[in-house]
Amino acid sequence: MRSRGFTLIELLVAVFVSAIMFALGYAALGQVITQRGRVQAQQQAIDDLQRAMRVMTLDFAQAAPRPVRESLGRGLEPAVLADARTSGGVFITRVLGAPVLAAAGPALQRVEWRLEDGALVRRAWAAADRTQTTPVRRRVMRSGVRELRFRFLAPTGEWLGEWPGSFDQDAAATAGRLRPRAVEVTFEDDTLGMIRRVIEVGG
Repeated sequence: MRSRGFTLIELLVAVFVSAIMFALGYAALGQVITQRGRVQAQQQAIDDLQRAMRVMTLDFAQAAPRPVRESLGRGLEPAVLADARTSGGVFITRVLGAPVLAAAGPALQRVEWRLEDGALVRRAWAAADRTQTTPVRRRVMRSGVRELRFRFLAPTGEWLGEWPGSFDQDAAATAGRLRPRAVEVTFEDDTLGMIRRVIEVGG
């Protein structure tokens, strides 16, 4: 008795079923890869956010009540500055480290946080009283940021959109030295959405 082989129709059906199974498997694999990419992007965003918040918190925690010379030498800038001149960012005079000599004061540094081309950027100058030639280090802390806002808690308990605002008026010897009690920073991230954090200011 001669053994019966597969007919052409049976082979076509088998190939068709195999193609469907491969297509389903490929789609499932594609979903897994896509989901993995999303998880990795979210994890990277969280890591970037945590690093940026650590550095920003340290900057405000080490804020010094020391006005600095304006880069063009036209006057003094307040220790903490956020108004129309800063384009939505904030400048901070901060303590950089312990003094080299016992008689010397602490080393100071001027830093700026700002939104630049969709990125959260920190700029740090090598000296507090900087000039146009003072070396500056620019560091992108987080890309994909659409909006950045600061609010400042005044001694009166008010939240202000600018600093120092009117608090330096008639301040005499303390002009430019006043720091907010706390800072609220809000930014909208492409991956994580709206982020809000309140940071206590040192001193």
